[in-house]
Amino acid sequence: MTKKIFYLTAIWAVLSVAPIQAQDFAPVGTAVAQFLEIGLGARSTAMGEAYTAVTNDAGSVFWNPAGLAEVNNRNLYTTYTRWPADIAIGGAACAVKVGTLGVFSISTIYLMTDDMEITTVLQPEGTGQKFGISNYALGLTYARFLTDRLAVGMTVKLVHEKYFSYGYNSWALDMGTIYHTGYHGLNIGMSILHFGPDVRFDGSYIDYSDPKSADVNKPKTFETYSLPINFRVGLSLDLINTSQNRILTSVDMIHPNNQLEQYNWGLEYAFNQMFFLRGGYKFNADLGGLTLGAGTHFGLLGDRAANLDYSFANMGILKDIHRLSLTLTF
Repeated sequence: MTKKIFYLTAIWAVLSVAPIQAQDFAPVGTAVAQFLEIGLGARSTAMGEAYTAVTNDAGSVFWNPAGLAEVNNRNLYTTYTRWPADIAIGGAACAVKVGTLGVFSISTIYLMTDDMEITTVLQPEGTGQKFGISNYALGLTYARFLTDRLAVGMTVKLVHEKYFSYGYNSWALDMGTIYHTGYHGLNIGMSILHFGPDVRFDGSYIDYSDPKSADVNKPKTFETYSLPINFRVGLSLDLINTSQNRILTSVDMIHPNNQLEQYNWGLEYAFNQMFFLRGGYKFNADLGGLTLGAGTHFGLLGDRAANLDYSFANMGILKDIHRLSLTLTF
């Protein structure tokens, strides 16, 4: 039975990737809240973001909420990224297992910038005023095992985005499943992220490309835009799993509503489950295809433990991206 599952999964994965080559139009610029699509976490990004079927700690809320079901007791996760143009991106999640009921988590994602000069058509050099950006999402997640192999999870979150005096508040859902086949560590994961209603920025503006708006000073309201909905399917498999050495490989296929299909590959080597080397590649990505990283697991007082992880991505014409993550189990 396990062999049949393995072969069917492999065939399904090949068929899923095949249509990617047939598409050549990317509907970019059709979704808001782009900060939600930036990969969070050092382990996940080091593995090329092929993480849908791998995730298993509080950081699961950013990739597949079903992975949260594997948390025992309490788990705290925090991560930070310094993005180009002095943009800071981070996230944090705290998960608690409540007996046989399941695992609950609260989480946040944020994007912040330094103050920027306000310019206008009449004052292109600046008005003397400045503004900053502070976008965020707040989430509440629940996950549990329905059987000894099938885990499910769901996140309800508030999404806030604002630029100067224009912004919106909306809600979104993340949903996911992970099935543990029991065959050589083969896991199958699926998630849909940032599913929610269309949004409209509040306020109005003068459209200087439209004489009806510019010449008579008639403001326009903003159009509606969708959130960046992502459908992810992933597989993970142990290539080697002994008492000292483990090699894990994974692949993700992503169907976003504002970009071409993408597919990612990742690899992780673990020695004594204490030291980790990772690598990955994001195919069909504009920038930052190759990713690398490392990590360590170490004990603290009593049964407490911590994971410290780092990842690197080369963004081509933009500067290199470095990420750090810290996970505490207590």
